[in-house]
Amino acid sequence: MEQAQLIDTAGAAAGDGRLLREKVYDQLRAEMISCTLPPGTEIRENELALRFGVSKSPVRDALMRLERERLVITLPRQGYRVAPVSLADVQDMFHLRDALEQACMERIVRRASDAQLETLDPFRRFAPADWPGGFVAYNREFHRTLARISGNARMRDQVIDLIDQMERAVQLSVSSLKKGDPQSLVDEHVAIIDALQARQAARAQRLASRHVGEAGKRVLRAMSRVVIAD
Repeated sequence: MEQAQLIDTAGAAAGDGRLLREKVYDQLRAEMISCTLPPGTEIRENELALRFGVSKSPVRDALMRLERERLVITLPRQGYRVAPVSLADVQDMFHLRDALEQACMERIVRRASDAQLETLDPFRRFAPADWPGGFVAYNREFHRTLARISGNARMRDQVIDLIDQMERAVQLSVSSLKKGDPQSLVDEHVAIIDALQARQAARAQRLASRHVGEAGKRVLRAMSRVVIAD
């Protein structure tokens, strides 16, 4: 009985440790992606440990995971820094996203059920009142939904992670993007939805590629007007 209790206690402690690590990681990642922690911000383990009320171990684990995701860089003998957002990296991300989204289109046409295709209908219109995060949130959820109904779990995870990573570039350029009329972009979504629901793979791929390419041009133009590290 005593041995079983010890095992239960150890398991609970291990579980608490995992929860702490996930909490620190999730919060820091969200702040970096939203640019609440802007690119270039210096980060110190002891300050984060005090902030979260934890030891340095879960903080260090979180920072190592974020470094693998290229959201953090290590400064020898100094600590860490939120990774800069470079034009070259954003170009690479849009290039990869183009390839992944075209692959999603082909999978959706072949594998998605009619019911899954119908889940795209709410994205035929954009009403600011329905989206507290504005057009950026609407657009992000549209592309995440496409990834989810692709029927390929690995591709879904890569697309969603890539969208999260690209959020930093969008946030840096959002002041410029807000000036445009989003209706033309909603119309592009509608055209993609129409092609998918008609199960026209080649047309959907062509529209998705054009949509991602034009988005890349807009973000890169906006970023070129922001002082960033390249």
